[in-house]
Amino acid sequence: MAESAAIRPRPGRESLLARMTAIVDAFVDPNGELNLDQISHRAELPRSTTHRIVVDLIDLGWLERSGRNFRLGWRALGAVGPQLLHARIRVGAHDILQELFLRTGMVVHLGVLDGGHEYFLDKIGGPFARRIGSRVGARLQAHRGAGGRSMLSLLHPEEVDAVMTPMLGQSRPHSGWSVPSLHTELGRIRERRGIAFESATTATGAIDSIGCAVRSRDGVAVSLCLAGDAGTVRPHTVVPIVREAATALARAI
Repeated sequence: MAESAAIRPRPGRESLLARMTAIVDAFVDPNGELNLDQISHRAELPRSTTHRIVVDLIDLGWLERSGRNFRLGWRALGAVGPQLLHARIRVGAHDILQELFLRTGMVVHLGVLDGGHEYFLDKIGGPFARRIGSRVGARLQAHRGAGGRSMLSLLHPEEVDAVMTPMLGQSRPHSGWSVPSLHTELGRIRERRGIAFESATTATGAIDSIGCAVRSRDGVAVSLCLAGDAGTVRPHTVVPIVREAATALARAI
């Protein structure tokens, strides 16, 4: 009898867990925001009860405040500390990356601007992806790739100087890049409304890529970059697809 009593669930525990789960499940969109009344309605809970549990969930990291609204926190998104913002971007962009790969067959990268570097959050592609040395979690000097330069084009010239002058000042003369030449290229990208191109020759052959960047609601520069065999980046077909995806990405993040 003592053993049976020891494993008997405590009164109200399942009810509390069920209510907490209902509140977290109210966020159908991982990056969406809800106010207290919306959470209460979706969770089918009284407003006062919802408020009390929401406060606890914020303290525990399952939810966080966003002005007068609430959104999923780092625990719910499977992120830790500084990775929370990146997790939101990656979750919001996932379906867009998949659709880009299905429509183009090219390798698709998702990157964010981290100082003077492009930091790769995601990479989707078929067998061709093995020919491209990029990997999730890696950094590439921003001026060296289409994704990085598309993000730099979102910055003011003085911001570009601040993050790129130390790096380019250390570049070898034959690298072909300097601060003035980078500003010239960024001007061309802005004239193309954010579209950047890159051609590179690797040990496995020539690769062309195209990038386009947007800002997240938190002001982070985020890029989509497609890469494929030389000649596969045909502006009249690929550019409209990339622009459409960038517009969807801006809405998603």
